Amino acid sequence: MTKLHIFSDFDGTITEKDTLVFLATHLGGGAEMVEAIGRLIVEGRMSLRDATIAEMGSIRRPFSDAVNLLRERVRIDAGFIQFARWIEGRKIPLTVLSAGFHQFIDLFISRDEFPHIEILANSIRPDEELGWQCEFRDETHWGHDKARHLEEARRRGEYVIFIGDGLSDRAAAEIADEVFAKHSLAEYCRERGINCHEYQTFTEILKQLQSRF
Repeated sequence: MTKLHIFSDFDGTITEKDTLVFLATHLGGGAEMVEAIGRLIVEGRMSLRDATIAEMGSIRRPFSDAVNLLRERVRIDAGFIQFARWIEGRKIPLTVLSAGFHQFIDLFISRDEFPHIEILANSIRPDEELGWQCEFRDETHWGHDKARHLEEARRRGEYVIFIGDGLSDRAAAEIADEVFAKHSLAEYCRERGINCHEYQTFTEILKQLQSRF
């Protein structure tokens, strides 16, 4: 069989809440600002990259405040740990692709506990005077072109599965051999005729994969 490679989004997919939206709401410009930015994105008047810059730039608090709040209020999908362990046991590559920041991901996915998981994300530089500064992986309007990684895997002859939930996942879903989608990504796939498995938890995804691989 062709080698399998699984890619997954992080915010709203592995986590139950989007960490960027959560922090901008509670430590930054607040819910009204986040909602206004969300409308601009939907209307096509603001890129995800610029939205992220605006949201993170509204935060002028120590990074430790974010760490404490994320650990207290944000949880990962209850089925993700078992899913990750099964992936590790089967020696299937698992890559987390995020338009968010590795500093947040590291709080939930320990490199010591899960050394087999590759994490590709942007970087954040907390600045209490200027607002938090974003350092993106590329110059695209996403700040991180997830689709490029899937294209590279397919060129290597790998069978690519993508798991996602939102706006930054759309291009990747169009390229993947197989898609697991929820929330707005599932709606996007339905509208575009992209074949996908709709899911709610990683437990459901694991059951499907275990029955086939």
